Amino acid sequence: MPAYKLMYFEAKGRAEVIRLSFAAAGQSFEDKRYSIEEWYKVKPAIPQHQLPCLQVDGRFIPQSGAIMRYIAREFGFYGDNNNENTRVDVILGASDDFLKNVMSWYYKKDETKKEEIKKDLEETKLPQFFSLLESILKENDGGDGYFVGKKISLADILIYDITDQTSSIAKLPAFPPKLAGLIDRVKNNSKIKEYLAKREKLSQ
Repeated sequence: MPAYKLMYFEAKGRAEVIRLSFAAAGQSFEDKRYSIEEWYKVKPAIPQHQLPCLQVDGRFIPQSGAIMRYIAREFGFYGDNNNENTRVDVILGASDDFLKNVMSWYYKKDETKKEEIKKDLEETKLPQFFSLLESILKENDGGDGYFVGKKISLADILIYDITDQTSSIAKLPAFPPKLAGLIDRVKNNSKIKEYLAKREKLSQ
């Protein structure tokens, strides 16, 4: 079995979906979390000089998107055929589009503009995103299971993580019914539930 080492900061951020995926797989890994001071010291040795970065038996894999897809393929969270792979990619792409809106607001310096963007996020962008997810979810087993096939996938884990992290910085609208059910299924997955019970309180 390969030795995995995930490197990131003392935060959830772009690494949490990877941690959740390892948890869902029941796979142990070294969860290396750098302080800012430590990061500046090791940064020159890290490919592309950014985090997260995953080491697999000493081999570096940079880029959060590449890492989460790698883990998903390794542990069966990427669908069982090309159609299911593509459905996972659709969710990942839609999520990336949505997260650009969140980041645009979160890092905005102008406080007046920031409030305007937050209002649009909470009243328009979040409901639109949830509605899109609900419609995609209903395409598979009427929305009573997962986004892909009959088992949990990276798409489900990612959406749980996005809603969890966003809820701590913005007011979420009510989940549509099928999406609410999915969120409950993911967080009550026995292995993820065990991880969440032990998870340290981290910043976003």
